[in-house]
Amino acid sequence: MSTRPAPRFPRLKGRLPPQLARCPGCGRHLFPTAKTCPFCAADVVKLGKAQQRAYLKAQAALVRLRRAVARG
Repeated sequence: MSTRPAPRFPRLKGRLPPQLARCPGCGRHLFPTAKTCPFCAADVVKLGKAQQRAYLKAQAALVRLRRAVARG
């Protein structure tokens, strides 16, 4: 019979884990208040804004494509 070691952070009933965000540079999890990623040292705010601009640009292109296809 093997005994398992006690967990490093025991679970507390009713306690939720911390909310995490993803680094737009490397994709690792980090705290939402982080300004730079501790893993890739990226400026999280700057990369997040660039990612948002690229997303909006892609969404606009998709709308144009759907309109063009609908016109036939």
